[in-house]
Amino acid sequence: MRWWAVALPVVVLAGICAWHMIGVVREDYGAYLHVFRWAQATGWSGVLTFPYRDYGFGALLLLLATFLPASDVLWFFLIGLLGLGVKFYCFFRFAPVYWVAALVHVAFFFVLQDYTQLRVSLGIAFLMLGAGLLVSRTNDWKVVGCWGIAASFHLQTIVAMAFALAGTFSLKVFLAGSGLSLFAGDTLTAASLQVNRLVPYVNPPPGQQMPNPFSTVKLFEYLTFGLFLFYRREIDARGWRLVNLSGWFVLAGLAVFMGLLRFPAAAHRFSEMFFAFLPFLVAGLYSLMPRRWAVPYLVVGVAIGLWASYRILYVWQ
Repeated sequence: MRWWAVALPVVVLAGICAWHMIGVVREDYGAYLHVFRWAQATGWSGVLTFPYRDYGFGALLLLLATFLPASDVLWFFLIGLLGLGVKFYCFFRFAPVYWVAALVHVAFFFVLQDYTQLRVSLGIAFLMLGAGLLVSRTNDWKVVGCWGIAASFHLQTIVAMAFALAGTFSLKVFLAGSGLSLFAGDTLTAASLQVNRLVPYVNPPPGQQMPNPFSTVKLFEYLTFGLFLFYRREIDARGWRLVNLSGWFVLAGLAVFMGLLRFPAAAHRFSEMFFAFLPFLVAGLYSLMPRRWAVPYLVVGVAIGLWASYRILYVWQ
């Protein structure tokens, strides 16, 4: 496959992000305009005053402010280009069927991450790259570098890093961690007494929609994990290590989601780092399943993802 197959969709999707062609999530859009103004008014000496404490993202904004004009469209485009570029490179390098992984990502996660949550998108992008390098046993320092960048963009990715290490070197530890995640709500409540940054997670605003463990998205994730268990031996036999890790990540994501069910923002925020690996798993399953089942499975999954994305933009605001 030629590199244009990676570059073209990345540029197009980054352009959609830059001009917000499909609508605006008002709360997120306003927050990013605010931090853009912070970067334009703050020098490098003020990097530690970045409002969200993800200082890598603050440093990136200061870098843009230093060398580029103060254009919101240009900044959205370049940030989108970086996050999407790293993700699509990972799909190209690690997914058994590149176009399936890319399609699933666009359906489920483009609006949720790349279009609305820039810091999350960048953090997950480098989390993916580090995980791919980890399971490939490529270079330990490259893994450390990627994950250091990921944490600087989105600190919560450290949780997924710990699970990735466990899933790579000790499945028993991974499963134990997933089991303990069912009690994540109690852990978060206790931690919020010591860490003020966690207080908004345990005190959701009135009227916030509660997570639904039987939504169409969750039903698709349950089905996908079941298919992963059914095809796990074949996945191992083909040496698809990141597909295998992604399957276990779906389990961890479900456990975290259930454990934090009474805290909507935390349930979505902490579980989405695991579910972001869904494209690798779906691509692997699509490759293994008989076509008479693989095509409907993919079509239904993409339809569910697009419907969920539509609801983020036009229903939940």
